[in-house]
Amino acid sequence: MYEWVYIAAVVAVLIFVGAASWDVERIIEEVPADAETIKVIGQQWFWSFEHADGTKEVNELHVQKDKPYRFEITSLDVNHAFNVPDWTLLIDAVPGRINTLWNMFTEDGEYLIQCREYCGFSHYNMKAKLFVEPAVTPAAAESPPTTTTSTTNAAAPPPSATVAPTQQQGQQQQQQQQSSTNATSAAASGNATAAAGGGGGVTLTILEGASVQGSPDYDPDELKVKKGDKITVNNADTMPHTVTSGKSGSDPTSGKLFDTSIINGGDSAEIDTASVDAGAHPYYCMVHPYMTGTLTVE
Repeated sequence: MYEWVYIAAVVAVLIFVGAASWDVERIIEEVPADAETIKVIGQQWFWSFEHADGTKEVNELHVQKDKPYRFEITSLDVNHAFNVPDWTLLIDAVPGRINTLWNMFTEDGEYLIQCREYCGFSHYNMKAKLFVEPAVTPAAAESPPTTTTSTTNAAAPPPSATVAPTQQQGQQQQQQQQSSTNATSAAASGNATAAAGGGGGVTLTILEGASVQGSPDYDPDELKVKKGDKITVNNADTMPHTVTSGKSGSDPTSGKLFDTSIINGGDSAEIDTASVDAGAHPYYCMVHPYMTGTLTVE
């Protein structure tokens, strides 16, 4: 008799706990209606993000504080794992599949995004930065009204009182115009001469297909410049790359002398060697660290 009472009590408790657990899980997984969707794409060996308005970021993600976000996570090559340790966010990024999770960041600051699934050679370096920024209020977003002040020259005669210039005044005006024209021509000639005397710029090209390990990457691999030269870095590849001083990401001097940060496919960046000491300086790509070269400053 009493056994059935105990069994019924246990069953009731299990049903209650199970229902409560299901409700908690439902609340956690239910995405707020006003959540903004961000696409997260993992790829060897970097993260790219696309916001709902089409804004794209590579290895950096900027979000607003106290605003819900829904993340759609996938991979373009092998399995990765999207992990934000400080916010206990962790979910796999699988090719051909979209996994979702949502979160609201309640503390502003800078946080680490990393891959928690071994994905190959540079798995250790597959990191990005999450920037949680204070929300922009509508009042702050609105620019203050501008006041236009109309100034009237009291000394200027009315239109009806305009006096026709004399012949002498006309000659003076012509001479002033001629002088102005000559000065402009001289300035243009001087600029052209300065441009011609300045010499051509120095170009470093990231070759198409450089992201594939073993392929030609930087052209030239060994670049020689004079101190003060400005180097234009053109990314001819479809993948993002960097030109970062140092031998690798574990080099304590990495990025200390120069760093272009991420250069998206088809974009360019510039390196100013004015503050770079003379000598040979190794450099590499932070996204694909097997891409290396040497910059020699004379």
